[in-house]
Amino acid sequence: MADPLEDARAAQAAGIFGHLTALLAAKLAYVRARLELAGLEGREAAVHYGVVLGLAVGGLVALVFGYLFAVIALVFLVAHFIGGETAWIWVMLGAAALHFLGAAVLLLIAKSRLGTPMFSASLDELKQDQEWLKTNANPN
Repeated sequence: MADPLEDARAAQAAGIFGHLTALLAAKLAYVRARLELAGLEGREAAVHYGVVLGLAVGGLVALVFGYLFAVIALVFLVAHFIGGETAWIWVMLGAAALHFLGAAVLLLIAKSRLGTPMFSASLDELKQDQEWLKTNANPN
């Protein structure tokens, strides 16, 4: 890798074209570093939201099964009050209650994971850049 001091001397010797080339190279290096950081955080965010989506889908599936079991149980409960002697109705009601509980737990976990801030390193880096620009700006 080239020595930064030698690069600065070469840019000085090259005149305005050298200065503009060095400025463009510095700007491109800055943009490249920020894009790499955004790419890393983008992959991290994709995994995070994939987990949240999986939990939400799992919660919704459990909710649908709970609803199905509750409706079937209510139908057979009405049949029981009419005169049917079946004990498995209570088992279906228990299964429905477990599915509703599972759905509630999965949805609460998904909701708590949505509160996690994303791209925090990029935002911190941009704030530091803004502060640096404010403190090092020379008024003309």
